[in-house]
Amino acid sequence: MKKIFIAFLVVLPFLIFGCGGGDGSAVVVEEEKPPVVEEEEFPIDQNKTFIHPGMLHTKSDFDRIKLKVKANAEPWLAGWNMLIKNAHASLSYKPNPVVKLIRGGNSAEEPEADNYSRAFNDVAAAYQCAIRWKITGDDAYADKAVQILNVWASTCERISGNSNVMLAAGIYGYQFANAAEILRDYEGWESADFEAFKQWLLDVFYPLSSDFLVRHNGTCISHYWANWDLANLADIMAVGILTDRADIYNEAIDYLINGDGNGQLKKTIYFIHPNGLGQIQESGRDQGHAQLCIGLLGTICEMAWHQGDDLYGYDDNRVLKGAEYEAKYNFANLSVPFEPYNNCENWSSTEISPDGRGSFRPIWARLYNHYVVEQGLSAPYIELAARVHLPEGGGGDYGPNSGGFDNLGFGTLMYSLEK
Repeated sequence: MKKIFIAFLVVLPFLIFGCGGGDGSAVVVEEEKPPVVEEEEFPIDQNKTFIHPGMLHTKSDFDRIKLKVKANAEPWLAGWNMLIKNAHASLSYKPNPVVKLIRGGNSAEEPEADNYSRAFNDVAAAYQCAIRWKITGDDAYADKAVQILNVWASTCERISGNSNVMLAAGIYGYQFANAAEILRDYEGWESADFEAFKQWLLDVFYPLSSDFLVRHNGTCISHYWANWDLANLADIMAVGILTDRADIYNEAIDYLINGDGNGQLKKTIYFIHPNGLGQIQESGRDQGHAQLCIGLLGTICEMAWHQGDDLYGYDDNRVLKGAEYEAKYNFANLSVPFEPYNNCENWSSTEISPDGRGSFRPIWARLYNHYVVEQGLSAPYIELAARVHLPEGGGGDYGPNSGGFDNLGFGTLMYSLEK
């Protein structure tokens, strides 16, 4: 009998997106030359063709998961039970689209109140229902997911608010694209509606994400925390895959390797300590945001991996080193070394922040299964974090606020492998 290694818990209009800092305030400073970071060559295929489905999940993933769930095998069954008990994965779920998606409302740029919770709830429902369809073959779940995506594409015209609109574009953009990628071969999704959905992402989400990486709202280059870049890079990569646009996909790849902002991989994980642990750029801020960086890195690396690009292994497994750093501090409750950090506005930290230490996010099963099970590497702290989170849930299982929806989740079900 095979031994199972479980993935324990896996330019644009000013009024639309504002010109503010990470807290929504208006900040314009003199540009400071970014620190020199040695570039590492990474192959970029200008004529790239894409594998579908090929974002967070592939056909072989769904084939494996269906067999495991049918056989009541663990830990897949525990992950499946987390999914089917989630209210978002229900045929009774009713979408709530908006014409103007607002994140950063009640501000000088947008006087109306925030309504972005509608987006993160609805895209979680579309994703979860799409997975239920793939695993059960019940078209009713595909129809529900398609209903959600179609009504958003036909209703939502723009994203508004202060600088926080960039987070909405990045996070919900990559999530909407991933739900659509699962459904792209569903015969019940009319071709015209699928094309309209893709165009919606290209018109409403992608331009904001792309512009942000170029201008950063007029701030100096390290003003924004790494998660801002990473969220928008996830959106750009996902939209590029969904729409078969090599130029858009490569925009994300090139920035991850050669970009100026904190989403460049050697800046997100900005210091490798002698013990091999990689310090996250946000580790001195708080652990919720530092873990958000880890979750977004896993999302980006998984999507690229399925398209033949190994960002997981880039720079001697730099992402692994960063994830081990965070897992050791947050879930082994052990001390980690800290290199003082200072940004272009002289914000500095001299020690790791304990704020939010041990907070739960469904991000560890994916990293554990890739590095430990698939690649055979040692990652004891990631493995511990995955065990602590077993089984991973998704949007709706980690509280009602946006932090509980930043990651699509369900890693125990979707990423567990047999060794």
